[in-house]
Amino acid sequence: GRHTMAIMPTGSGKSVLYQLPALLLPDLTLVISPLIALMKDQVDNLAAKGILNAGTINSLLTLVERRKVLEGIRMGDIDLVWLAPEQLRNTTVKNTLKQRELALVVVDEAHCLSKWGHDFRPDYLFLARFLKEICNSDHETPAKLPRIACFTATAKKEVKEEIISYFARELGKTLKLFEAGHERNNLHFE
Repeated sequence: GRHTMAIMPTGSGKSVLYQLPALLLPDLTLVISPLIALMKDQVDNLAAKGILNAGTINSLLTLVERRKVLEGIRMGDIDLVWLAPEQLRNTTVKNTLKQRELALVVVDEAHCLSKWGHDFRPDYLFLARFLKEICNSDHETPAKLPRIACFTATAKKEVKEEIISYFARELGKTLKLFEAGHERNNLHFE
């Protein structure tokens, strides 16, 4: 239930840390991710396990696919949605998400939020304004905003500080930092 930032190695289970709560929480979980292939993979893997209430909104969808996902969100058939950061400025997406309560917002590949990060994506900086708009909130009423969970595999000190500072400054949210270390027992050099 806390606002969180977790730094865990690739393959250590970051996805399950938001997918499981998304299945248990009563409202919508929104995952902001820059990797379209990863979004598709996540949704396909869930569907293969019989979990059909997940979808994605990104630039590769056809108009028909996009409308289907947006309708699924509106009707409550989709409770876990991956959103490319470029969609944060899309009026149709915003208006659709306004119709649902957000239980959790996940920032995947959170290092992309930092100008110090190796993969900075300026569209991530629209996140705070986007959340305020769809939650009809402002800095004075942060209780209306959902829980925030940020995940990344690696982050330098400056990156961690910038991400934590961004959510404190823009949304009044304090992220608790968890670091799992970087040792990967399943990898070795020979």
